[in-house]
Amino acid sequence: ELNISADELMERFKRGDESRNSQGSGLGLSIAKSLIDIQKGQFIIQVDGDLFKAMISMPKYQSNK
Repeated sequence: ELNISADELMERFKRGDESRNSQGSGLGLSIAKSLIDIQKGQFIIQVDGDLFKAMISMPKYQSNK
């Protein structure tokens, strides 16, 4: 069970499960959210038990030609 909110998962250096011995800096989701925000997209995380789901939506590109 993840004892962390979706907002906390997107903070820099925050890891979903501090007890795990796996490597990771806790920056991945924060970087992904920043890149998607710059492109005016949406980044949503849903926490479900010990798993989380990341959903991304991006605006449709329209050429000015």
